[in-house]
Amino acid sequence: MVQWYSDPVLQLHHDQAFGSRKPGASTLPPGHDETSFQRALGEFRAIVGDEHVIVDEGLVNFRDPYPLFEEGFEASAGLCPASVEEIQAILRVANQHNVPLWVCSQGKNFGYGGPAPRVAGTVVLSLQRMRRILEVNEKLAYIVVEPGVTFFDVFNHFAENKLNLWMSVPALGWGSVLGNTLDRGHGYTISGDRQHFIGSMEVVLPSGEVLRTGQWAVPNSPSAHACANSFGPQVDGLFLQSNLGIVTKIAVAVDIAPASFMDVKIHCPEVDDISPLIDTLQKLDRESITQSHHMITNINHFASHDAAKHEQQSTQGPLTPETIVYLKKKYNTGYWRCVVALYGPKSLVQARWRRIQEVVSTDLPSSRIENTFYEGENGQPLDNTKIDSLYAGVPSMNPIKLADYNLPADGSGSGGHIDTTLILPCDGPTVSAWFKKAKSIIEVEGVDPFIGCHVFPKYILFVQEYVFDKTNPQHREGGRRFIKSLLAEAEKNGFANYRSHIQHMDAVQNLYGYNGHIYRRFVETLKAALDPNGIISPGKQGIWPVKTISYASRPKQ
Repeated sequence: MVQWYSDPVLQLHHDQAFGSRKPGASTLPPGHDETSFQRALGEFRAIVGDEHVIVDEGLVNFRDPYPLFEEGFEASAGLCPASVEEIQAILRVANQHNVPLWVCSQGKNFGYGGPAPRVAGTVVLSLQRMRRILEVNEKLAYIVVEPGVTFFDVFNHFAENKLNLWMSVPALGWGSVLGNTLDRGHGYTISGDRQHFIGSMEVVLPSGEVLRTGQWAVPNSPSAHACANSFGPQVDGLFLQSNLGIVTKIAVAVDIAPASFMDVKIHCPEVDDISPLIDTLQKLDRESITQSHHMITNINHFASHDAAKHEQQSTQGPLTPETIVYLKKKYNTGYWRCVVALYGPKSLVQARWRRIQEVVSTDLPSSRIENTFYEGENGQPLDNTKIDSLYAGVPSMNPIKLADYNLPADGSGSGGHIDTTLILPCDGPTVSAWFKKAKSIIEVEGVDPFIGCHVFPKYILFVQEYVFDKTNPQHREGGRRFIKSLLAEAEKNGFANYRSHIQHMDAVQNLYGYNGHIYRRFVETLKAALDPNGIISPGKQGIWPVKTISYASRPKQ
């Protein structure tokens, strides 16, 4: 396996995820034969060095680690540049030889395709060697990083330098800060909705020119990374989930380490409690009591981090009512568990806690609420290295266990999951009605609904995960049916994804159909102007078809 991480634990996770795949069939870029492609590879090798042009067996690192389909989505090669200058040189060669590039950072966007390209034969441009933390501003609470910088890297940098800052981390910390942010990913602290905390970007356009956004476009500006405001149209959003350029640096806000922190858990016993729970959280947000977004998971979702399903239930099919009762007792929780986090001076945290207790006791009388409180020593900001919580900005790899939940008891198989995340309004009855529809669709395939609700004041990212054994053809076929049925039902209800697996990009893009798909056509117009050769093209972070190759690129995590 290619050496991806200096941390042996993270490298082991990488090897386990990708090592179970075969390299895949040899695939050439569209429009190329072996001779013309080798000519282009020779020029790429002259730019980045032989060891950083990945071919043959090394291409296993650029496959979808959790495939529903075994066919398609094969890379022809992988390129790993180490600088903006190398990226510019690669673009010159790619434009000259018409070689399409698919951009990723660490390629760890599992459940959505990982680093695999949308169009077979595309060359994957992996930016994981660009690993510099360029700036940390403790006073203004922001960082500037390159694409290869992971959440573990930032956490360790803060700890080693004793900085009173917290990084908002996603469920798995081995991914790219830049890639996760561009894919509208999020963490769990106050600055967790990271796409709205971008200060600036540096972007290499398909022409090779370098663009900087916000106040970074002003030479020598002291406000370069502190304010995203520009003059005229603000273009930052054009590079979120986009194939319009290659983002090589990003400034994002981080959190100032608080004086105290409280981890609050609300346990709701019954399936129908999701409706009043959502409305309770929305009420607390309207009162400005809660500070970060909240996470709701159903019982098998968080139980999967502890044990495989065959240890919980011997019979096949979804969890039985008897098993659910058993799991509630085992984990001392309900069907739903919600986590809310509070930050700041002790007096304010405790005041917020008292109000949460009042509202929950009135609006959710059957629920149980608890908290764990942490306070800095001797009046100092709280040291989160002593706390094991995503809500305190502490990265983890523990949730990766979820993928193995539905494996056989005999130890065979290889786990995976595919995610479908819809945007729902923050309205209890709407969310409850949708959950029941989604639950009935997935249980037809004999598996449980894995639900993770990321609750924001006005909307919810409703994550539905299909967890399967990727060595089992029946599991994979069931997953295809589930996604197809789920998206069809979403369209009937006016819901759409905010991100998509590469296998379902066409179906998801079609959900945005207003005025003859004007949204897609507008972005296609920009694409044609900026990248007439369609070089930065078949990708996963922009969902727009392009002229020469079919779909846009995504800087993955």
